[in-house]
Amino acid sequence: MPAHPARRPCGSPMHRLLFTLVPVATGWQLYEGPQGRACYPHFDEARDSARLMAATLHEHHGIPTAVVVGMGAESVMLAVHG
Repeated sequence: MPAHPARRPCGSPMHRLLFTLVPVATGWQLYEGPQGRACYPHFDEARDSARLMAATLHEHHGIPTAVVVGMGAESVMLAVHG
C-alpha cells in the first residue's frame, strides 16, 4: 500500500522555507531563505509581515514554512506552517 502523500517517511529530512527576522541598526531585516527581503523599523510590523508571507505561501503552494527570530547564536521559532 503506498504511503499517504501528506506523510513523510520516518528519518527523512523535512525541508522548510524559513522567514527569519534579524535585528539591525535601523530596525528588523526580514530574510526569505537566504535572500534579504525587506527592512522594518518595528518588530511588530516585521513579525506580522513574515507570518502573513509564510502562511500564504504554505496555503497557496503547500510549501512548509516557519518564522524565526534570530538573535546572534540563539533563535526562536514564532510560527510553523506545514
